[in-house]
Formats: sequence, structure tokens, C-alpha cells
Amino acid sequence: MTQTTSSAVSKDRAREAMTRFMAAWEQGDLSAVDEVFAEDLVHHGPPFPDMGRAELREFITHFRAGFSDAHVQVHEHVVDGTTSVHRWTAEAVHSGTTPLLPGVEPSGNHLSAEGVHVLHWTGDRVSEAWHIGDWFGWLTMAGVLPPLPGTEG
Repeated sequence: MTQTTSSAVSKDRAREAMTRFMAAWEQGDLSAVDEVFAEDLVHHGPPFPDMGRAELREFITHFRAGFSDAHVQVHEHVVDGTTSVHRWTAEAVHSGTTPLLPGVEPSGNHLSAEGVHVLHWTGDRVSEAWHIGDWFGWLTMAGVLPPLPGTEG
């Protein structure tokens, strides 16, 4: 699925697109999803099921319902042909309930995680995305999962 026949994406376009996409997570500006991603997008975000644009918009909405004060800092952008990689740190507060975590009450904990997005471009839009983040650490800080032995306190 990572095959593309397009010309290389520019570093400026990749950086601008990632900045716009972060606005969806931080401010809830879901128009960024349609601006950045192709209509036939496949968004992989293990452990969650693959998503198209509509499911990604819904996922972000559900995420924002459970986690407020979201901020994402992108540390670097690497572009190679029709692929870009963006390393980031995300922070938020587990302040609400969300369909992503049914039955889980908000902990009020401040959370942080690191990760990357690997984006495969077709023209000036992303046709396939991999969201690879520390969901285990995120859910542990939220109080959803117990800490690993030896990592408490």
C-alpha cells in the first residue's frame, strides 16, 4: 500500500501539512483532515483499527472529549521522496470521558507521549499514514493501565 507514483513531496509542504494536522488535535480544527489527507486515506494507528478520513475525524473528536489542553510539539521533519516522517511529543490532561475508553472515568492526570507519523504522499496529499505513538505509556499515565513492575514512582 505504500507504493506511489507521484513526484517527491517538498519539505515545506510536509512541514505545513503536519502543522495543519496538529491543529485538529490541539484546537479541534477538523478541516485540516480534509486538507492534508487524500479521499482514499488509510490511517494506521495501532492498537486502533485502520481509518479513513471520516473515522479519523471521529477519532480526533473522541480523543478531544477525553483529553483537554492538548499540545503537540513536532521536533523534526524528514522527507525522502514521497515519504515524510515527523517526530513529536504530545501532552494533554485526562479530563473527560470518551468513547475511546468506555467506562473509564477521567483521572485528571497530565500525560505526555512521544511518537512519529510516517506519511506516504500522493501528489500534495497524504494517502497513507502511520501514527506510531506510546499508547501504553499514555494509558498508564491516564490510570487506565497499571504501571509495569519496577516503574512506579
